[in-house]
Amino acid sequence: MRNPRLALMAGAFLFLSTGFVACNTYSPDEPLPTPYTQSLFISSDNQIVYSLDPETGKRKWQATVDGAVKATPVVLNNALFVATIKGNLYKFDLQHGTEISPHINLAGAIYGTPLIYNGNLLVPAGNRLVYLQTADFEEIWSYDHGAPITTSPTNHAIAGIHDNAIFFSGNDNTVVALDHEGIELWSYTPSEAGSFQSSPCVVNDSFLYVGNNNGNLYALRTQEGTLNWTFTSLGRIQSSPIHIGGNVLFGSDDRNLYSVDSATGLLRWKVQTQDRIVSSPIVHNQFVYFGSYDGTIYSVDIIDGTVEWESPSFGLIKSSPVVYRNNLYIGSYDKNLFCLDAATGQQRWLYNVQGQMETSPIIDSVGGAAVPSISGNYRY
Repeated sequence: MRNPRLALMAGAFLFLSTGFVACNTYSPDEPLPTPYTQSLFISSDNQIVYSLDPETGKRKWQATVDGAVKATPVVLNNALFVATIKGNLYKFDLQHGTEISPHINLAGAIYGTPLIYNGNLLVPAGNRLVYLQTADFEEIWSYDHGAPITTSPTNHAIAGIHDNAIFFSGNDNTVVALDHEGIELWSYTPSEAGSFQSSPCVVNDSFLYVGNNNGNLYALRTQEGTLNWTFTSLGRIQSSPIHIGGNVLFGSDDRNLYSVDSATGLLRWKVQTQDRIVSSPIVHNQFVYFGSYDGTIYSVDIIDGTVEWESPSFGLIKSSPVVYRNNLYIGSYDKNLFCLDAATGQQRWLYNVQGQMETSPIIDSVGGAAVPSISGNYRY
């Protein structure tokens, strides 16, 4: 006959055993994952990439690359792409800064910001534009220009010709349009000698604007690559122009920021600073923001060129600004990244990156990115 006491003890042991196993199976003592939040990314000539909180300037992570960074980092498919002047392209995890896959070398210095094109990356490396499939860095095609490309490519439809053409400018004094397979649609060379170190601005399906080291700003018809008009400044134009509300805005080595009528090429207004302007302007809430070699950050009314405010740094400024949530972000040769109130110019925070910045910051807002006008993906 079965002993009822033994049966009761066995049942209790089974209950406790199964309860203990269930507790360990469904309630692991592990921390919850940290959510990804908005991030600012910046680098410099010190070979370090930083991720910062754009509200506080607090560092989230840093990662090391092989050379100076001149191009603005790019956010695509939940990854951060960083290019160096040694020709290497890196892919980092946005949240932790770990390298997702081994970097690749594109056999040419990268100065211009890569372009996000049809969900992949188009990179200006040395004399070539290299179109890469971002998942594994596989080359889809490349275009050999035969001369250095130190500017950022851009893309836009051409009326009646192509729905997503690529445009870039070269140091050999040419502007080129390509189709989606890297086949040349047209090439333009001005009659004046010079070199293009300003990135082209294309914001509609008919016209392109680009500055030249000969002091001229050229407006081209994108259908066939012919000249529409020319505006002449008194110094090199390395600043990349932007177009907003009939204004073409750009800086010059003659120390002026210009506003030129986009239809006629006639001067609307200009603002003089104390040194050359290489920084590319950006517009926010009717104001134009830019930096100068005089070490000053400027806010100018887009209507008449009235200076709204000036904010000093402690070094020349080549970096182009970004505006996000009414904050202005810009780097300086004093090695500081500044966050200013866009309305007043008051400093909110600064972060020392221990390196001179020519590149510009980019802010990933979780679902979109705020980029500088030097980027080929900038659209006002």
